[in-house]
Amino acid sequence: MSRSNPGVARLLSAMKKLTREVNDQEICRRLEILINSEKEDLPPSSVKSLLEDPADFDPSAVSEPYTQYVKHYLYMVKREDRTREKQRQETESRKQEKSVKKASKKSGGATAKKKGSSSKKKTAAKKKSASS
Repeated sequence: MSRSNPGVARLLSAMKKLTREVNDQEICRRLEILINSEKEDLPPSSVKSLLEDPADFDPSAVSEPYTQYVKHYLYMVKREDRTREKQRQETESRKQEKSVKKASKKSGGATAKKKGSSSKKKTAAKKKSASS
Protein backbone atom coordinates (compact mmCIF):
# COMPACT_ATOMS: atom_id res chain seq x y z
CA MET A 1 0.00 0.00 0.00
CA SER A 2 1.07 3.53 -0.59
CA ARG A 3 2.32 5.46 2.41
CA SER A 4 1.32 8.72 0.74
CA ASN A 5 -2.41 7.87 1.07
CA PRO A 6 -2.96 6.85 4.71
CA GLY A 7 -6.63 7.89 4.64
CA VAL A 8 -7.49 5.63 1.73
CA ALA A 9 -5.36 2.87 3.24
CA ARG A 10 -7.49 3.00 6.41
CA LEU A 11 -10.65 2.75 4.30
CA LEU A 12 -9.21 -0.20 2.40
CA SER A 13 -8.29 -1.96 5.63
CA ALA A 14 -11.82 -1.49 6.99
CA MET A 15 -13.29 -2.77 3.73
CA LYS A 16 -11.13 -5.89 3.78
CA LYS A 17 -12.45 -6.73 7.25
CA LEU A 18 -16.01 -6.63 5.92
CA THR A 19 -15.31 -8.61 2.74
CA ARG A 20 -17.83 -11.45 2.31
CA GLU A 21 -18.25 -11.83 -1.45
CA VAL A 22 -16.04 -12.08 -4.51
CA ASN A 23 -17.38 -8.71 -5.60
CA ASP A 24 -16.01 -7.17 -2.39
CA GLN A 25 -12.57 -8.62 -3.07
CA GLU A 26 -12.57 -7.18 -6.58
CA ILE A 27 -13.53 -3.73 -5.36
CA CYS A 28 -10.77 -3.84 -2.72
CA ARG A 29 -8.28 -4.88 -5.40
CA ARG A 30 -9.32 -1.93 -7.57
CA LEU A 31 -9.01 0.44 -4.63
CA GLU A 32 -5.48 -0.81 -4.02
CA ILE A 33 -4.62 -0.07 -7.64
CA LEU A 34 -6.14 3.39 -7.28
CA ILE A 35 -4.14 4.06 -4.10
CA ASN A 36 -0.91 3.32 -5.96
CA SER A 37 -1.77 5.50 -8.94
CA GLU A 38 -3.70 8.39 -7.37
CA LYS A 39 -1.81 11.23 -5.73
CA GLU A 40 -4.82 12.66 -3.92
CA ASP A 41 -5.76 11.25 -0.51
CA LEU A 42 -8.93 11.38 1.52
CA PRO A 43 -8.91 13.95 4.32
CA PRO A 44 -8.23 12.26 7.70
CA SER A 45 -11.32 13.90 9.21
CA SER A 46 -13.53 12.40 6.49
CA VAL A 47 -12.06 8.94 6.91
CA LYS A 48 -12.42 9.15 10.68
CA SER A 49 -16.09 10.19 10.49
CA LEU A 50 -16.75 7.51 7.86
CA LEU A 51 -15.27 4.72 9.97
CA GLU A 52 -16.77 5.90 13.28
CA ASP A 53 -20.29 6.69 12.10
CA PRO A 54 -20.99 5.30 8.63
CA ALA A 55 -24.77 5.71 8.96
CA ASP A 56 -24.49 9.51 9.01
CA PHE A 57 -21.75 9.85 6.42
CA ASP A 58 -22.48 11.60 3.11
CA PRO A 59 -20.55 9.95 0.24
CA SER A 60 -20.65 13.17 -1.78
CA ALA A 61 -18.24 14.70 0.77
CA VAL A 62 -15.47 12.54 -0.73
CA SER A 63 -13.57 13.46 -3.88
CA GLU A 64 -14.58 11.74 -7.11
CA PRO A 65 -12.21 8.85 -7.60
CA TYR A 66 -13.11 7.51 -4.15
CA THR A 67 -16.88 8.10 -4.05
CA GLN A 68 -17.83 4.67 -5.43
CA TYR A 69 -15.58 2.94 -2.89
CA VAL A 70 -17.08 4.88 0.00
CA LYS A 71 -20.56 3.94 -1.23
CA HIS A 72 -19.57 0.30 -1.39
CA TYR A 73 -18.12 0.50 2.11
CA LEU A 74 -21.43 1.91 3.36
CA TYR A 75 -23.23 -0.95 1.62
CA MET A 76 -20.89 -3.45 3.29
CA VAL A 77 -21.57 -1.94 6.72
CA LYS A 78 -25.35 -2.10 6.19
CA ARG A 79 -25.10 -5.69 4.96
CA GLU A 80 -23.07 -6.65 8.02
CA ASP A 81 -25.67 -5.04 10.29
CA ARG A 82 -28.49 -6.93 8.55
CA THR A 83 -26.57 -10.19 8.87
CA ARG A 84 -25.96 -9.65 12.58
CA GLU A 85 -29.62 -8.76 13.16
CA LYS A 86 -30.76 -11.86 11.27
CA GLN A 87 -28.42 -14.08 13.29
CA ARG A 88 -29.64 -12.48 16.52
CA GLN A 89 -33.27 -13.11 15.58
CA GLU A 90 -32.53 -16.73 14.64
CA THR A 91 -30.74 -17.30 17.94
CA GLU A 92 -33.61 -15.69 19.80
CA SER A 93 -36.22 -17.82 18.01
CA ARG A 94 -34.21 -21.00 18.76
CA LYS A 95 -34.10 -20.07 22.43
CA GLN A 96 -37.86 -19.49 22.42
CA GLU A 97 -38.47 -22.84 20.72
CA LYS A 98 -36.35 -24.60 23.32
CA SER A 99 -38.16 -22.91 26.19
CA VAL A 100 -41.55 -23.78 24.65
CA LYS A 101 -40.48 -27.42 24.24
CA LYS A 102 -39.27 -27.56 27.84
CA ALA A 103 -42.50 -26.00 29.07
CA SER A 104 -44.62 -28.40 27.02
CA LYS A 105 -42.61 -31.38 28.28
CA LYS A 106 -43.13 -30.26 31.87
CA SER A 107 -46.85 -29.62 31.46
CA GLY A 108 -47.26 -32.64 29.16
CA GLY A 109 -45.60 -34.90 31.72
CA ALA A 110 -47.80 -33.60 34.53
CA THR A 111 -50.90 -34.07 32.37
CA ALA A 112 -49.90 -37.63 31.59
CA LYS A 113 -49.46 -38.37 35.29
CA LYS A 114 -52.89 -36.94 36.06
CA LYS A 115 -54.46 -38.97 33.28
CA GLY A 116 -52.75 -42.10 34.48
CA SER A 117 -53.89 -41.65 38.07
CA SER A 118 -57.49 -40.86 37.05
CA SER A 119 -57.62 -43.95 34.83
CA LYS A 120 -56.37 -46.01 37.78
CA LYS A 121 -59.16 -44.57 39.91
CA LYS A 122 -61.75 -45.46 37.25
CA THR A 123 -60.40 -48.99 37.00
CA ALA A 124 -60.52 -49.36 40.78
CA ALA A 125 -64.09 -48.00 40.84
CA LYS A 126 -65.15 -50.47 38.14
CA LYS A 127 -63.67 -53.37 40.12
CA LYS A 128 -65.55 -52.28 43.24
CA SER A 129 -68.85 -52.00 41.37
CA ALA A 130 -68.30 -55.37 39.70
CA SER A 131 -67.55 -57.06 43.00
CA SER A 132 -70.63 -55.59 44.67
